[in-house]
Amino acid sequence: MSGDVAVLGVGMHPWGKWGQSFIGYGVKAAQDALKDAGVAWKDIQLVAGGDTIRNGYPGFVAGATFAQALGWSGAKVSSSYGACATGAQAISVARANILAGLCDVALVIGADAAPKGFFAPTGGRRPDDPDWLRFHVQGITNPTYFGLYARRRMDAYGATQEDFAAVKVKNSKHGLHNPNARYRKAVALEDVMDSVLVADPLRLLDICATSDGAAALVLSSMDFARQRTTDPVKIAAVSTVTPIY
Repeated sequence: MSGDVAVLGVGMHPWGKWGQSFIGYGVKAAQDALKDAGVAWKDIQLVAGGDTIRNGYPGFVAGATFAQALGWSGAKVSSSYGACATGAQAISVARANILAGLCDVALVIGADAAPKGFFAPTGGRRPDDPDWLRFHVQGITNPTYFGLYARRRMDAYGATQEDFAAVKVKNSKHGLHNPNARYRKAVALEDVMDSVLVADPLRLLDICATSDGAAALVLSSMDFARQRTTDPVKIAAVSTVTPIY
C-alpha cells in the first residue's frame, strides 16, 4: 500500500440559515458525495463524522448519527470535535484508518446548524474552564477572542491588517465559483479594510458568519480508487497541530 489516499467524490449541502437539523444537511452532502464517487452506501466501511457541541448528544456521536440516518450498514464509525478544526480531524481519522489497512473506503461527513449571532458558551458553571471564564468574567465573545489572537500574531510575526483582509478576498473568489457558498460576491482588499471595525484589528468582513450546512468526502486507498479511475485525486496533506511555547 502506498502512502497516498484518494478523494473519490465530494458533496455539499448549501450554506446559509435554514433552521433545520444538522443531520439532514449531513445526509444530503453524504448522498451527493457517494453519487459523485460512484460508490454505494453499503460499500462504505467507515463513517467519520464531525459536528459541534451545540447540537447535543447526536452531535457528540456524529459518526453514529450520520450512519443511522443513512441506514445502519455495519460500517465502523468515528466522531470528531475540534471546533474549527473538526473537519480536518475527521479527514485525518479516515485517512489514518485507510493507511493503516483498517478499511479501503471511508465516508467523511461534517455538518453544523449554528445559532444566530455570535457563538455563546455551553451551559453550566465551570470556573476552571478558560473558555467559560472568558465569556462570563471578561465578556469576551469570539470576535474579541480572535482579535486578541490577531494582535498577538501582529506583534510576534509582523502580520498586518492587509494580511488578514487578504484571506477574505481569497475566500470570496472561491465563493464565486461555488453554487453552495453562502456568499457569492467578489470582495476587494479595500472593501474589507473599509468595513466596520468590530474587534481591533478585525473588521466586519474579516469575521465568519455563523451558518448551517454540510460537506462530505469519499476517501479510499489507491488500490480501491484505481478500480474506478485512472487518475485519482490524492490528499496532499492534513495538518492539525498545537502551538510551541
